[in-house]
Amino acid sequence: MAAVAEVGSSGVGTAAVLDRIGGALWGLFIGDALAMPTHWYYGGELQVMSDYGDLLRGYTKPKEALKGSIMNLSSTGGGGRGSDKGEIIGNVINHGKKKYWTARGSYHYHCTLEKGENTLEAQLVRVVCKAMVENGGKFVSDDLRQRYNHFMTTPGTHNDCYASTCHRMYFANKMRGLPPEKCPDNDGHNVDTIDGLIMAVPVMLGSCSQPPKESAQAASDCIMVTRNSKVLPGYASEYANLLRDVLGGKSLKEAISSRAGPSALTECERRPDPVVA
Repeated sequence: MAAVAEVGSSGVGTAAVLDRIGGALWGLFIGDALAMPTHWYYGGELQVMSDYGDLLRGYTKPKEALKGSIMNLSSTGGGGRGSDKGEIIGNVINHGKKKYWTARGSYHYHCTLEKGENTLEAQLVRVVCKAMVENGGKFVSDDLRQRYNHFMTTPGTHNDCYASTCHRMYFANKMRGLPPEKCPDNDGHNVDTIDGLIMAVPVMLGSCSQPPKESAQAASDCIMVTRNSKVLPGYASEYANLLRDVLGGKSLKEAISSRAGPSALTECERRPDPVVA
């Protein structure tokens, strides 16, 4: 507890820091469930209004069909685009969901989820949280690796239809006989992406009282459980520093400005609603 209080050395008490950590996690799960119906809506507000009749103002069940969906072009046996003949999706992970990946269909990426339900990535955040709680607040790579493998390969642990390239590549390697620590991979396109930071958020929050280098290393270790990326650890370090600043009492604007400079803050304000996958 005293260590957490150090984050709030600017005057924010330990209780407030802990409350903000809890709020950040609740915000992650709530934001994921709210945004889930508009995953990969590159058309922005107009596409949302066209499909749902209005902008979303609460939890919403996603449409079953999605015009322009590329899930029908994605490989079911590995990463990126490819054939729908592979069995990683459906038999190894995302059990029973392969029919939504058929080359003849055009399904929403989360068509199997109900309103308010979390995506696979947010469900994996829960796996990380539980692992840290049961390890006394510490992040342990080998423990998470075992939990990840069990969660992904056990039917019924989640209800999401979609699994990103990193997961498909991981289990394709595992089915080839590679040991779990050698399964994380990179296709040079879909792995070094912003979704790679999601599972590491609890690690960043839980290590906020540690020296920045140690916190960044823990976040990097978490990322490397599921993907082999040379790019993401650097972004994880910067993101962890931003979270540390906000937990310690700075406003988000102050944190961005102090870490990335006034020009970065101006860019954020100029583009308040960026559309990303």
